[in-house]
Amino acid sequence: MEKAFTDKNINIGKLIEDLTNSLKEDGWEVENNGNTNDTLLKGIKKSHFHKEEVILIRVRGEPNNVIISIDEENIGTLGRAWINLKLLGEIERKVNDGFYSQ
Repeated sequence: MEKAFTDKNINIGKLIEDLTNSLKEDGWEVENNGNTNDTLLKGIKKSHFHKEEVILIRVRGEPNNVIISIDEENIGTLGRAWINLKLLGEIERKVNDGFYSQ
């Protein structure tokens, strides 16, 4: 899954911080690898069936051309709904409202 934002002048550091906080609030253990122009966030959480759920969020680009890519492993229906509605939906709303503007 991928979402692109163009001509929005996004503060990428603030976006990454917000993504990290959203994952932590939902109970994910988060690792951050990268820099401001290409960051990989890895979230790990134990599922109800004791499998590890993994979400990989890659944020790359520059303020006027940001791409967020999401890959997941072992995430069920509720997890996917959370990714689409809460995580991506909230990020898109904040971008459109200028929350991440520099």
